[in-house]
Amino acid sequence: MLKKLIAILSLSVVLTGCAATAAPKEEAKTDDQLIAEGWVKNPEEAGYTKVEELPAPRTTEGDYSIDNSAISSENLVEYLGRNDVVYIDLRDYNDYAKKHFKNFEAVPFFAYIWNENAHTDTSMVQLYGGPQDAPVAVYESSEAILNTLFPKDKTLFLMCQSGGRVAMMMKILEANGYDMSKVYNVGGMAQYTDGKYREFITDTPEFIIDVTYKIEGATRN
Repeated sequence: MLKKLIAILSLSVVLTGCAATAAPKEEAKTDDQLIAEGWVKNPEEAGYTKVEELPAPRTTEGDYSIDNSAISSENLVEYLGRNDVVYIDLRDYNDYAKKHFKNFEAVPFFAYIWNENAHTDTSMVQLYGGPQDAPVAVYESSEAILNTLFPKDKTLFLMCQSGGRVAMMMKILEANGYDMSKVYNVGGMAQYTDGKYREFITDTPEFIIDVTYKIEGATRN
């Protein structure tokens, strides 16, 4: 009986000691707290991952082609879902409706941003005319609208169908004073055929939409 009592007392001391040294449980952080500390949602896993520094956007400065881009269909999956990036698809709404990345917003390049003759043809609605490397503003508010669609304080990931429209868009952005170290040509939708992207893409080829492009309330120059 004495041995049994000693054993019980010993066990009690051990358990008490463990309880005294156990670390207090930390409260789970909210999404806002994690984001404020530099974490972003990881598109490949449930949860968050620490923000990784983005690579330099291109090898050769001034060459905005997809062949010179640091982010493409090979590795874009590593950079999706970041709160410090604005993702933009430059295709028209009809092509966008058929297939697009879920977190890319449509800003149709040829319909809304640029046409060579937009500054001289009043039937056209685009923001800019003239050459892409020296664009002519069609409206008094062209630059303000551009800055709203393409925020200067964010990193921009631009895509289209093959990457060509992106290269044109980047010339216009450069001419408007954008920091081109924060602008990436991530290629075209046609290049994203790898199965690893399936969960990030909306694929609805049966969708056909009829779009009328207008810009209302803006005064032409």
